[in-house]
Amino acid sequence: MMKKNEVVWYSQHTRQAPIAILLIIFSIIKSLIRTWWPFILILIFQSNFLSPERAKILVGIVTTLVVIFSIWRYYRFYFFIEGDKLHVNSGVFTRVKLDIPFDRIQTISFEQNLIHQIFHVARLKIDTAGSSKEEFEFTALEIDKAKELRQFILARRGHQVIPNTKEEDSSRLMLNLEIGDLLRVGISQNHFRTTGIILAFLLGLRDRISDSLGAKYVDQFDSVAEQLMDNVLVYGLGLFIVILILSFFGTLVYTILRYYNLKLWKSKDGYRLESGLLNIREQAVRDQKIQIIRWVSNPIRDLFRIVQLRFYQASSSSGSSKTSMTVPGVPREHLKIILERYFSRPVDTLVNNSHKIHHSFFIRRFIYLSLIPSLFFLALTFLSQQLGWLALSLTWLVVIGIFQFYLQRKWRYYINSDSLLTKYGVFERMNRALLLRKVQGVQIRQSPYQRRKALSTLLLHTASGDIKIPYIQLEQALRIKNFVLYKVETSRYKWM
Repeated sequence: MMKKNEVVWYSQHTRQAPIAILLIIFSIIKSLIRTWWPFILILIFQSNFLSPERAKILVGIVTTLVVIFSIWRYYRFYFFIEGDKLHVNSGVFTRVKLDIPFDRIQTISFEQNLIHQIFHVARLKIDTAGSSKEEFEFTALEIDKAKELRQFILARRGHQVIPNTKEEDSSRLMLNLEIGDLLRVGISQNHFRTTGIILAFLLGLRDRISDSLGAKYVDQFDSVAEQLMDNVLVYGLGLFIVILILSFFGTLVYTILRYYNLKLWKSKDGYRLESGLLNIREQAVRDQKIQIIRWVSNPIRDLFRIVQLRFYQASSSSGSSKTSMTVPGVPREHLKIILERYFSRPVDTLVNNSHKIHHSFFIRRFIYLSLIPSLFFLALTFLSQQLGWLALSLTWLVVIGIFQFYLQRKWRYYINSDSLLTKYGVFERMNRALLLRKVQGVQIRQSPYQRRKALSTLLLHTASGDIKIPYIQLEQALRIKNFVLYKVETSRYKWM
């Protein structure tokens, strides 16, 4: 129990660290660039739009206003503790008074970018019940004050989520990823997904450039696109390979920066994660608040005997990344320990009572995702007289068709006396598990096709997202629904 003189500063109006002014300036500038970047491109490339002298004056005026606004915003922000509430006052033109009861606070997490680390401060993010995003954040607090504030709030709330410095010895270090481990994590990531994101960005970039700068700045872009369309097998495949290679090395760099010196601690009531090089993040989850545990594997991860693990906590926003915690590169032996601790039973018993989904799942997805696009590419073959589209049509039909076939074949769900586990995926295999007592609602959906076939899709709703079991017999779905609701009603355990 903390003594009164140790927390007396909380009862006074307290401002953030002065370095918060600089961080607020950076935040405003980043927001302005993100919002007005098309206009900024016009100023840069359209030399007749604004003379250099006027541009300097405009930049000077904007910079001055940003600095004044940031200083004003800094001095208008203060907080204090009174009773069992955290009071925050903020706002420049509109004053905002926020009163947060301690028992509403769900998580308190730290972030430190390079500036935070240099000046020994931290960004404190506070998430509360009933909010789909962080209620608010402190831009920069002295690191000692930030830890003291967090520890005091969590202790007064009655749930010791994250231990303070004196109590860290009671936590057990489960995992510490070094550079070699991070390289294995980066190599085993889904690089095709990153490649797809880059391609989608390039396709959208053309229209944004055209709208901002005019048609003459996109002629070269269109010329490259025409060559790709005329020689889809040569240039298109070559560009895809180049982007895939860039995605591979980009993912490696991102993984090292994001998860550098990753440490996972196990405390008496949850887990704590700390990682990052330029931006250090600290997160925590409580065992009682975990709703769903997900782990993802693929052939490369199987070779390294690791998985990507994610804890989903109770949140107002389903599957919110703000209240979930991702741990990459978890060895399989550690995964077994985590699962057995959470489910209080051997891992082998989770995969009893295996069930498949109906083959109609493959038929429907084959028609919509394989056959129809293939016919579209075939039509382009006759319109353009290019054999490349014919090759693409046949390749798409075969590859996507085989993929959907094995997706249906590998779909499994396992339901036991107190747990549910789903497994699906071809190259990237997704596993999602939950305790039945965590379920908040059960829903059975039927499309017109499913009604004709006496099939259904079962949805299990939790406080951190849904688990879906598609294309199962309606009779089986009703049995599962009744069983799950029975387990929820008769459980003596709290769901969070």
